[in-house]
Amino acid sequence: MRRYSSRALFDWGVPMTRVIALTMAGLALLAVGCSKKEQQAAASAAKPAQQAVVPPPKAAPAYLRDHYAKLEDCVYDWGYPQKCTPVPPGSPAAQSGAAVLGPIYAKTYREETQVQLRKEALEGGYVQRVAEDASDKSIAKSEVKS
Repeated sequence: MRRYSSRALFDWGVPMTRVIALTMAGLALLAVGCSKKEQQAAASAAKPAQQAVVPPPKAAPAYLRDHYAKLEDCVYDWGYPQKCTPVPPGSPAAQSGAAVLGPIYAKTYREETQVQLRKEALEGGYVQRVAEDASDKSIAKSEVKS
């Protein structure tokens, strides 16, 4: 096993000025690398601590109810008449021309609710056939306060 001495560069014929230049270059690179890490550490320590972002509170889901001029339109949309309610005389819905109110549903889930109620109508034997596609024959909608 051959051991290398500290004079190995000189043994290979490298001039002393070159050894000094390489040593200085290595030290300079080492110093620059260390100072950058120290600067980054100092910069991150100097930054004020950021506060955690708190999401806004979730709003209560909005519920809607469709208004219909005719019972047939409500049944077409929701599958069967048991889900349609007559509008009380003198109510704001009646004054707007509605005769029937559809079921209450979550604002963002109208189609899903419609599909589910139509499925219930078929399975319960209330109707023989229901519309296949999503429909909306309502004349107006109102928000239901929970």
